[in-house]
Amino acid sequence: MDVSISILDNEGMNLFMSKKAMKKWRIGAVTGVLILGSLTPMIQPYTTVSAAENTIKQLQASGEGSVSDVMFEDLNGNAVQDSNETTGVAGIKVELYNDQGALIGTATTGTDGRYTFSNIPDGTYYLHVDMSTIPADEKLYTTQGINGSDGDSSYFTISGGNTVTGYHFGFYPEKGAIQSFVYNDANGNGQKDSGEAGISGVHVTLYNAAGTKVADAMTDSSGAYSFNAIKPGKYYAKADIPANYKYQSGAYFGNDGATNYFTVASEQTLRNELNLGLASLNNSAISGLVTDAATSTGLANIRVELHDVQGNLVTSVQTDSSGHYGFEGLQAGNYYTKVVIPSNYDFVSSNGYGSDGNSNYISLNGSNTASNYAISLRKQANTTISGVINTPSGQGVSENVSLYSVDGTFVKTVATSTQGNFSFTGIAAGNYYVKATIPEGYIFDSSQGFGSDGNSYYLQADGTTNISNLRLTLAQKTGQIRSTVFNDLNKNGTQEVGESGVAGASVTLFSNTGAVVETTTTDANGLYKFETITPGTYYVRVTPPTGYNNLANTAFGSDGVSGYISIVAQQTRTDMNAALVSTTVVAKDLTLNTTNINTTVNATGKIDAMVQPADTTNKTLSYTPADASIITVDANGNWTAHKAGTTTIAVKTTDGSNITKTVNVTVTDPNAVASMKWIYQNGWAPDTNIANGDNITVSNTYKDGYGNNQIDVAMYNSAGTQLDQEQFTYTLSNPSLLSVRKATWLTVFEHTEQTGSTLVTVKDAKGNTVRTFTINITGPATIPATGIDLTTSNITANVNDTGKINATVAPSNATNKTLSYTPADSSIITVDANGNWTAKKAGTTTITVKTTDGSNISKTINVTVVDPNAVASMKWIYQNGWAPDTNIANGDNITVSNTYKDGYGNNQIDVAMYNSAGTQLDQEQFTYTLSNPSLLSVRKATWLTVFEHSDQAGSTLVTVKDAKGTTVRTFTINITGPINILATDFTLATSNITANVNDTGKIDATVLPTNTTNKKLTYTSNDTSIITVDANGNWVAKKGGATTITVTTTDGSNISKTITVRVNGENMIVNPTFNGLGQWGETAYIGAIGTQADNLYNYSGAVGTWTTVSKGVLGPQMDIKPNGNGSVDMKSGASHAGLLAQTVATIPGHQYSFKYVATDGGHGYYNATVISGSQISTGQTLAADRGTLTDGWKKPTGTLTTLNFTATTTSTTLYFVELGGYGLLTSGIVNFSNISLVDVTGLN
Repeated sequence: MDVSISILDNEGMNLFMSKKAMKKWRIGAVTGVLILGSLTPMIQPYTTVSAAENTIKQLQASGEGSVSDVMFEDLNGNAVQDSNETTGVAGIKVELYNDQGALIGTATTGTDGRYTFSNIPDGTYYLHVDMSTIPADEKLYTTQGINGSDGDSSYFTISGGNTVTGYHFGFYPEKGAIQSFVYNDANGNGQKDSGEAGISGVHVTLYNAAGTKVADAMTDSSGAYSFNAIKPGKYYAKADIPANYKYQSGAYFGNDGATNYFTVASEQTLRNELNLGLASLNNSAISGLVTDAATSTGLANIRVELHDVQGNLVTSVQTDSSGHYGFEGLQAGNYYTKVVIPSNYDFVSSNGYGSDGNSNYISLNGSNTASNYAISLRKQANTTISGVINTPSGQGVSENVSLYSVDGTFVKTVATSTQGNFSFTGIAAGNYYVKATIPEGYIFDSSQGFGSDGNSYYLQADGTTNISNLRLTLAQKTGQIRSTVFNDLNKNGTQEVGESGVAGASVTLFSNTGAVVETTTTDANGLYKFETITPGTYYVRVTPPTGYNNLANTAFGSDGVSGYISIVAQQTRTDMNAALVSTTVVAKDLTLNTTNINTTVNATGKIDAMVQPADTTNKTLSYTPADASIITVDANGNWTAHKAGTTTIAVKTTDGSNITKTVNVTVTDPNAVASMKWIYQNGWAPDTNIANGDNITVSNTYKDGYGNNQIDVAMYNSAGTQLDQEQFTYTLSNPSLLSVRKATWLTVFEHTEQTGSTLVTVKDAKGNTVRTFTINITGPATIPATGIDLTTSNITANVNDTGKINATVAPSNATNKTLSYTPADSSIITVDANGNWTAKKAGTTTITVKTTDGSNISKTINVTVVDPNAVASMKWIYQNGWAPDTNIANGDNITVSNTYKDGYGNNQIDVAMYNSAGTQLDQEQFTYTLSNPSLLSVRKATWLTVFEHSDQAGSTLVTVKDAKGTTVRTFTINITGPINILATDFTLATSNITANVNDTGKIDATVLPTNTTNKKLTYTSNDTSIITVDANGNWVAKKGGATTITVTTTDGSNISKTITVRVNGENMIVNPTFNGLGQWGETAYIGAIGTQADNLYNYSGAVGTWTTVSKGVLGPQMDIKPNGNGSVDMKSGASHAGLLAQTVATIPGHQYSFKYVATDGGHGYYNATVISGSQISTGQTLAADRGTLTDGWKKPTGTLTTLNFTATTTSTTLYFVELGGYGLLTSGIVNFSNISLVDVTGLN
């Protein structure tokens, strides 16, 4: 089908040119997309989105193709964007035209250089690049598909939604660069030599000639920095010199870190021209020496600290073997050093140091060295070496003691004090020994720090710490006493056989002056001894222990004191035996009230025991159980039984007679398990004892004496009493084999047909294991399943239905009848272990029912789950002429004309949804979305959805989603129509509206011809404060006044009509536009000179009816010049007159004020008047009219003039009359403006 479209401008010129002409002149002010089926050009101005999006939103048509490519910097000039060419060129304007030259859209390349046109209908197109938008700093280098001279591409085709690419420019950056280094110019020659390291982390800023910062850079690990993509021009750079560096060299840089001006040309790279050499400020050093004042040699390992002037520790070192120290690599600043003087040294002298080891302040500039710092120290001599020389009794030994250095050099000699103390003071650091000569009559006894020859071990003095732990103990050559204190049973004063020694007797040795020399105590055998008695005269006293008295004999008197005895050196006396007689009665026997205790757990009692003779001094007994866990006994013989068992209690005297008697103990527990028995056996067989580790073996058909499938056991105490089972806990190693149940006095193990073994562990209330035994359940050989019987092989259900699979395993005596139930798709149906199923969602699947005994028999159940709300089909129903319903599948098309009516005669397409049962579904659960919502309106009517259409043609994609948001259908509705028929006219029911405020109404308009394709009209109020009109012509009067409503067609025929509006009640402004009255020099009237004919000329303007009257009496013409907004100039020739009149609607009886301003334009005279109910008619002479004018001819004053009158009819004519040069042979001009009419009565 061929379609010809013409678009005319307001002068009737055809705007559609040939393809070549349009391409040449870039005509694109009006763009459109022709929608097939409508043939109505849809005017759509394009909208340019952001450069970042680069996507043009356009009206979608039959295709959805795209055009996209990238404008980029093509550094290698191959017209292809390679992987390393990532810099796009932004800001380039690209236009898309169709093959008719119509502009389809505009895009601007983004930061990545990409432009994109999306959703382009099928057709032929070309691109145009606006060459003026190419950035000034980019040079066109290569082209691909686009002419580099005019920016036009070749034609390309969009078909079937394809993507077109390969239309781009390649550019080369017309920019410069700087690549240089900041480095350590160690030799200061201004050149970056080999080995001179770069300095990282230096901040460099680039400024243009105006001082505006252009870019920042930071040097990398090699000291390199760069500025890229620099526009040609003049610049300077500034480097922030780090605090630990100073300026050294630079061809452009000065010592402030700034360069002078330099120029970067297009595509120029300044390499190493902006190098900056720096010198490190970390090259200062401090050195010094620490010496020993006594030897003048260096002291090693002395700590030396470096501090800043705030006292903060910077670092520390140790002096070397020669005493030297040094700090290197120091930055500029003020410091001091501190020699940490060891605690055993004193300050002697220095160069640069104080006595506290702190130096004076040292100023460093980063490159100087501070040396010759020295400090001399001396070891301290403050050690004291002391000790004592004494006897074992602590008496001092008078003796001279000498001190020697380790090389045998004598140092000094001192004498001991009366207490034997000696002391060497003021000893300097060093190694020494002490020598003491052992006097005659003494021998070495013991020491601390001394040898048996009287020489000490080597002593290391540090000059500050004292040595005070020396001791040399010397013993005189002495005698001894070794004798016995005994129990003289026969009282003859002599120790004989059977008379034992008495322990615990106190024996004291006295000198002949009565001074106590030594006291001792007899041992278990009665022996006492004094082993180091200095030769001399002594006596001995024996004090007997309790229960004994002294008995006089040859050595001692009855008071226990001996006579004077003489002790000589190396003598041992054994004749000083002392006799004692006992005063204590010793036990002879022990009697018990019982020798056996038979009791139960928790019982108590007492052991009654008697000691013989009755007058025994010590009758205390001890009670000792052999096993205190069974029974305990206190000191008085009170006992408590704790647990079952047998033991003994030993009852014993404590007076040394050692008489012991034994009590036998037996404790029983009434709740303790003495035995366990298998009772109530099948056939009432005798009870069987169950010992630890026993086995009970029965078949799986076993029944007890009462005919139950159970094994019955009972517990008994030692008395044979059956025990309550609640206090026992039974644990099975295989709990699936048996169930355990307690029945007060017995425990029952119930079994099934299952076979197997289980260990039974029985524990009492205390957690003690009282029995372990095994129960074995035997049975016939396993019987495998041979088949499965199902009540159904099909399940048909709705979503959320439940049910159960009834299945029977054959044979009936199969050992394991357990089945498994496995759905192939558990999202459709689930099944538990017992065959209970739940339908989840619509669909078909299967359930496999399978044996679990290893026979691997399985059967399948077919499952169909339907969702009563799921869409099974969609149909187009109620079709025109009641045609059969049509199924609507995904992707289908429904095509009707824009005159289509359904079976009920409505302009609509009706669709319905059905489930799998063919039931119509409630439409409220579905959501319909149109890609072109302006084409159709959608309405739901419970069981169907209605798409109402108008005369509009076009296409829309319909997307249907269910309540879960799942898309259930997509299809397209196409509305076609006849060739576009333009309006030729339209009629209005009225051309005037007179209303009061708040009145409403409707403008009735009919578009002709009746088959016009687009009958839509627009209604425009020229003053919406007076009256408003909606899109359907419904109006509302807002306030008093006069205005107009313009009614216009919208199909491109551009037919307009005007309705005059008068709203009563308020100010009415007469605002004539004088449209079409022409300009100066246009003849309003030409009449024969001298004729008296009257001529009337009428013009219908936008507001009211305007009448122009010119009387050609003496001159040829009268001119009118409209100025708009209620203003007009009137010009008449000499002795000629002109007249303007406007008839307005008035309300009889209302008072009005007619206002205007008349301004003289040169020799003009005028008058103005109001005639209510009539106007000047054709044939009426000017002279006659003049006579009716109020006040005759007036000269314009330029001030507001008001004329009040009362309207007598519903129409009143306002007159303006101008006379050119009355009485003069010249033309005249008068301007009338600010024309208004006020309804005074309405205002009140």
